[in-house]
This record gives sequence, structure tokens and C-alpha cells, in this order.
Amino acid sequence: MKPLILCAVLPLTLLAGCSSVSDYVPKILTPYRPDIHQGNVVTSEMVENLHEGMTKNQVIFLLGTATLQSIFHKNEWSYVYYLNPRGGQPTVRKLTIVFNDDNRVESFKSDPMPDETDADLAILGERAREETLKRHSDFVAEKKSLEAEGAASETQGAEEAAKTE
Repeated sequence: MKPLILCAVLPLTLLAGCSSVSDYVPKILTPYRPDIHQGNVVTSEMVENLHEGMTKNQVIFLLGTATLQSIFHKNEWSYVYYLNPRGGQPTVRKLTIVFNDDNRVESFKSDPMPDETDADLAILGERAREETLKRHSDFVAEKKSLEAEGAASETQGAEEAAKTE
């Protein structure tokens, strides 16, 4: 009996090795692929504050250290940001700054940059987006109620001042 079981199990085991595991594992079980962020995050507000005539130190203070400084073009700095979200299309944004011989900004060229909120949400992900939007709506509601209370207290103060006169 044991040799018969062995003769039946051994070929089945060998045949099972020829099949693919992906046939048995559901497609929703995939390895975790994190978002890949590389480079400097530059926002539209930062680009708006950048202007011709700034020194290299001022640029570093505003944008941070450049991602790329070419050895062939010593007066050219590039700030590159690369985002490859899981399941999405990769995004590359670039800001190039050219300095003159006095180490001051001569010109700069920029791809369209996100505002600060969008940049934060791209880094933090969709869950953070929902939390941020909820906090923002709560903040706006609280601000409106405080403004309404302030307007009511101003009206009340004006009425009391009118009564005392």
C-alpha cells in the first residue's frame, strides 16, 4: 500500500512544480511598491520668490542645495524632482538657474510647479489628502464661526457705547 501511495504522490508533486504560483494567488495580492520621491521639492511659491540678482546663498536659503551642479557649467544649478507613484505615471519637474560671473541669478527656467498644498499631498499620499481636506473644512467652519462671533460682539459693543452716551 505504501509503495502505491508513493507512486501516486511523487508524480503529482513533480507535476505541481510545473505550474505557476500566479495561477493560484489572486491578482490583488501584489508586492508593496512604495512611492519613489527623489530630488528637491520646489513649489510655485518658491519660484515666485526667486528673482534675478539674488546671490547663491540666498538661492540656497530659499530652495536648498541644488540637486545637480554641472562640472562643465559651473554657473548653472538644476533642481530636479522625480516622483514615481505606485500605479501611476512618473513625474519629473525641473528648475534651472543660471548665475553670472558675480554669482548672482542671471536667469532661470522652470517647469510648472505645484503649490505647497499639492506638493505636500503628493508626498504624503491620498489618505493624508483626505485628512488635510477635512482639517481645512473644519478650519474654515471654525474661522467663519469666530468671525460671526466677532461681528456680533462688535455690534453689541457699539450698542453699549451708544447707550452710555
